Amino acid sequence: MDYKTKSVLTVTVLALFMIVTAVFINNLDGSITGATVKTMCNCDKDKDCDDGDACTEDICLYADNCEAALCVNKEIENCK
Repeated sequence: MDYKTKSVLTVTVLALFMIVTAVFINNLDGSITGATVKTMCNCDKDKDCDDGDACTEDICLYADNCEAALCVNKEIENCK
């Protein structure tokens, strides 16, 4: 076999390997890697929403539902 044929064969084998690996990862939803994914919540208590401004009330809305949790920094009237 000449070097051109070997090169084409090598590239073809590598491309097929990458395609098969991609199909496995896609179809197995990442379980092939054994990795775990932790959901990151915006907040789970009011303290998590502290913006460092003493003139705002820091509130974690829907703290009991990670996917819906939302920080709100409500301005306090007449605060200086």
